[in-house]
Amino acid sequence: MKPERGDLFMLMAVIVWGNTFPTAKYVLTVLPPPVYAASRYLLAAATLMIVLALRGGLQPPRRQDLPGLIGLGLVGITLMQLLWTNALDLTTASKGAILVSVSPVFALLISAFRGQRPALLAWLGVLLSFGGVFLVINNSLTEITVGGGSLAGDLLFLLVAFCWANYSVFSTPYLATLGALRTTAWSMLFGALLLSPALFFGIGDIRWEAVTPAIVACYAFTAIIAGALGYLFWYAGIARLGVSRAVIYSYLIPVFALLSAVSFLGEHVSPVQFGGAIVVIAGLVLTRISPVKARD
Repeated sequence: MKPERGDLFMLMAVIVWGNTFPTAKYVLTVLPPPVYAASRYLLAAATLMIVLALRGGLQPPRRQDLPGLIGLGLVGITLMQLLWTNALDLTTASKGAILVSVSPVFALLISAFRGQRPALLAWLGVLLSFGGVFLVINNSLTEITVGGGSLAGDLLFLLVAFCWANYSVFSTPYLATLGALRTTAWSMLFGALLLSPALFFGIGDIRWEAVTPAIVACYAFTAIIAGALGYLFWYAGIARLGVSRAVIYSYLIPVFALLSAVSFLGEHVSPVQFGGAIVVIAGLVLTRISPVKARD
């Protein structure tokens, strides 16, 4: 395929994932967070397994890979999605997208603890990003306050970013040996199965009379398009562009999320929060362009 298709795949991924925040927020007006998280990722995992079967790669993982794939599913799906849906239920979609975008900063910190040496420019990016996070949460330049959503939801989104960072860092060897599709499909299946008991926490609270065709469409979008195909778009883009070129697109996720949350949900983003988003993205750019060396 032509290299330009890699850019198209990445653009589709970030548009899909950016629009997931406000779309899921809408679904959560009807479905309780545990039920939504569990059912959504069971459907997403089933979709990826079907894709895997169609590509002839449905053979079970090797025994030595099972603990790692189960661990990835536990962190990247089970824990992260329980945190994500509850956080989104507590705070605004626009703030959530900005806060989750700091996951590369957490990944840098995790890599530093594992023996890599980030340069001074990278540490400056870390400080800048967390300064931007503070502006987004605080929503004021003159006093300590919390604007738009709850502090608990904001902190949960930071835990989501930490979970995604761990998934990204520790999935690297499996992506290299098993490939992106097999690693994602099997880890998602294990994570979804571990998450499935959450279906029983709140299933009786579903307001079935409020399940409109719009809710069903949004649910399908977040489960099949965002939960399954978004990953395929992302890794197809990485395969064609390489990680260093592809990762730049991740900075567009909060941009599309902000635009979608404002237009779809009518959320308000203050000038301070908008400025905080720019600071976060600037910090992320610094961490990406800075070299990281192995520790002597």
